[in-house]
Amino acid sequence: MFDNLRVDTRKLRLIKTKSFPWYVLESLLFENGYQAVVLYRIASWFKRHRIPFFGPMIARLSLFLSGVDVSPGAEIGPGLMIVHGVGLVIGDQVRIGADAMLLHQVTIGASKYERRNRMPQLGDGVFVAAGARLIGGIEIGDNVFIGANAVVTQDVPPNSRVLVDAPLKIEPQLENSQPTVE
Repeated sequence: MFDNLRVDTRKLRLIKTKSFPWYVLESLLFENGYQAVVLYRIASWFKRHRIPFFGPMIARLSLFLSGVDVSPGAEIGPGLMIVHGVGLVIGDQVRIGADAMLLHQVTIGASKYERRNRMPQLGDGVFVAAGARLIGGIEIGDNVFIGANAVVTQDVPPNSRVLVDAPLKIEPQLENSQPTVE
């Protein structure tokens, strides 16, 4: 637990300018993503050591404090970074490799409760942008970028990008146009 947490904490240097220990203290107090990572590591430790009650209790505390719902049964490698994590959900049997970055409103889980044993497996260095959904027993390779609002239901090979290409359509309003009444 402490080795993973140490690597998670070092990743904060990407977004923090203060020196140690101030950036850690500031993150513990004000960064809901880092709070969620710390509480997940503690809850997961209790789950792995088969100490009942505390894992789920800490997971609920994390949801209450940070708005992030990470199951203690998920296996997440070192270097996890959650940025603006509100609304993020990670299911029970999800596996995520090292150096993952997850943004808000991300869902990683099964399509139905009955299929909770069919959860996504993510490789190392995966970036999942805001609003993305990774659903079902899929495998996401190493160094994959999942774009905002993507819905991923099939395997993604390593070193790939998954994007939602929805062009913005803006129509100019005509001058002096009046609504017509019929």
